[in-house]
Amino acid sequence: MNEEKFTGKADFYDKYRPSYPDSLIDWLYEKTNADTVADIGAGTGKFTACLLKKPWKITAVEPNPDMSEKLSRLKGITVINASAENTGIEQSSIDLVTTAQAFHWFDEELFKKECGRIFRLHGRLAVIFNERNYTGCGISRLRDEICQKYCGAFHSGHVGKRSPEEGDMFLKTEYFSETEYFIAENNIEMDESAFIGDTLSRSYALSEADAGFSDFMRELKSAFEKYEQNGKVAIKYNAKCYLGKF
Repeated sequence: MNEEKFTGKADFYDKYRPSYPDSLIDWLYEKTNADTVADIGAGTGKFTACLLKKPWKITAVEPNPDMSEKLSRLKGITVINASAENTGIEQSSIDLVTTAQAFHWFDEELFKKECGRIFRLHGRLAVIFNERNYTGCGISRLRDEICQKYCGAFHSGHVGKRSPEEGDMFLKTEYFSETEYFIAENNIEMDESAFIGDTLSRSYALSEADAGFSDFMRELKSAFEKYEQNGKVAIKYNAKCYLGKF
């Protein structure tokens, strides 16, 4: 089940996954005029914490116990342990649904139906990704090559469902009846611990008990050493948001 993909990875995810730019939150706030927000597939709360910068009433939904334990530490939100397709949120109570770095794990049609159930009039869904930007970022390409070599479940794009280009077209022209789009650079500097930790937070990454883990770690460290400057590497992302109506 998708709900178990990140079991045992919550510490890495919470500490090392990149956050999201303030400009994205400002854009959502201005575009939606929402009072109530539900962050679905909230994980450890990386995006939920960003939402707290605005005066929304926030509900966060996360099915994985390891992840939701971290999520529950955030103050000022309601946490529900449930799936994206059956959130347990009250009917017709939510102005804005957000899902950051999680939409690709959902049953898209059942999730659409659930959003329709919990939406207030004129409710909207924001699908958000920190998407890798490979332009001038050789370390990201090398890291992918290492993961592809060692991690049998490695995937790119929307978890193998679609390439980034196909996913972009799907969300802009197929899934919603009307879509608005936001993109901003979200470049992150990482020291070695952050680079390794971010990699180990991925659903497909080997864990310490897996065969090949020591070689996997050795090659990741070698990649960091190849590209580091003053003890850090620059990882490029584009923060993307598809804000749509059904």
